Amino acid sequence: MAFLLVMTVVVAALFGSFTVKGSSMEPTMVSGERILLDPLHNDDIERFDLVQGIEPGPERFGGGAQVVKRVIGLPGDRVAIVGGEKPIVYVSPAGSGEVYRVDNPAWPTRIGTAVDMCCGEDGTYDDAASGVWATVPGDSLWVLGDNWGGSTDSRGFGFLPVADVSGKAWLRLLPAGSFGGFGDGRVELVEVDAPVSGLDVRP
Repeated sequence: MAFLLVMTVVVAALFGSFTVKGSSMEPTMVSGERILLDPLHNDDIERFDLVQGIEPGPERFGGGAQVVKRVIGLPGDRVAIVGGEKPIVYVSPAGSGEVYRVDNPAWPTRIGTAVDMCCGEDGTYDDAASGVWATVPGDSLWVLGDNWGGSTDSRGFGFLPVADVSGKAWLRLLPAGSFGGFGDGRVELVEVDAPVSGLDVRP
């Protein structure tokens, strides 16, 4: 029985896991780490989950590649980024008139030159529509990397179809000294009571 359990874990690790490549999710995930996926609960994705999916768009621009990102906008949510020296992400949950600021402790020290406004209708950067809300389609997610200035994410490729999500990151398998879960990285929504400067209208 113990042998069967061990073999099940080994098979899951081999066929239900992936190796992190690149720096887009630092400091949460580091290149070279081995991550175990949970592919069974894609119908139960929650805000701030870490998901692996297929980047939309033409292959010559990165489309078709496997990416790992943090879910910020769920189906029906409205999302926006007010740019500047320290861009701020706003979310209005589906069916709600409330506005929240996304507080991700990883972002402020990793902005670099990625300070554009958002969003166009497809959820991408669009300075011409600065501070305009975009609505996440019912079959999609709006995802961002924890390494703000070093991540290709929904700001570049738009909404991520739920059908193209392989699974949720569940456990860090390797290196052995880092084995364990991810939690939410202390990412949270902070309610905004007053009108937001630079944001066109409250949804």
